[in-house]
Amino acid sequence: MARGQPAQRNSGQRPIHRIFGGGLSLLSRCHGSDFRVIPQHEGSCAVSHKRSRTVAFLLFAQISGIWLAASPASAQETLTPGSFKAFAAEGVEARVSDFSGQPVPRYASLRFDEVNGRAGPSMDYPIRWTYGRAGLPVIIIRESKDWRMIRDPVGDEVWVNTSQLSSRRTAITMEAGVVHRDPRADAGVIARFGAGAVVSLGDCGNLWCRVDAEGRKGWVKRAQLWGADPLPAAPGND
Repeated sequence: MARGQPAQRNSGQRPIHRIFGGGLSLLSRCHGSDFRVIPQHEGSCAVSHKRSRTVAFLLFAQISGIWLAASPASAQETLTPGSFKAFAAEGVEARVSDFSGQPVPRYASLRFDEVNGRAGPSMDYPIRWTYGRAGLPVIIIRESKDWRMIRDPVGDEVWVNTSQLSSRRTAITMEAGVVHRDPRADAGVIARFGAGAVVSLGDCGNLWCRVDAEGRKGWVKRAQLWGADPLPAAPGND
């Protein structure tokens, strides 16, 4: 859906499944100079076919080791971290919401492994696509009483019910890299990750962010993370 355009109730498009990530990549834990690969476990995420375009955002999840498989009945479109939007809150007016009393825009994350994104703020609107990864970071850019319009890492916008969102801060890696013990490039390495890994996000400085990658806590370069950029502050909220 194009930014700034009103949602249409019937898209007329056949279902599409998006693959969110460029392939299966392993997270390794570091012990001295050796790296032990976390065992992989294949799993699947059932995605329902709806009247309109249904998209499964399928992460080849390095952190959880789960490959979320799409139904072969629909077309596929592969989205790699290279397609993530660098400035995530572009074009969003900073304000305090009349509905939640919280600042908009703000970060959130998906609460479940299956979250429907709709064309409008009610169950009457068709599902545009279904996200298939709990913890995926998103940005809330508009609100109604029980619904939030979110912008995802590739810049697409849909409405999601508030029950499907969490305030827990997460980030997704835009490239392969390492988790350092301290916020320095020469600090010890405690884990490696591939592009498209979802991590829990802690405090960020100008260059580094503290993360939790499956219990391995350390520091990652801020530039490698989507979901760590500062957002515009609402007047009186900075």
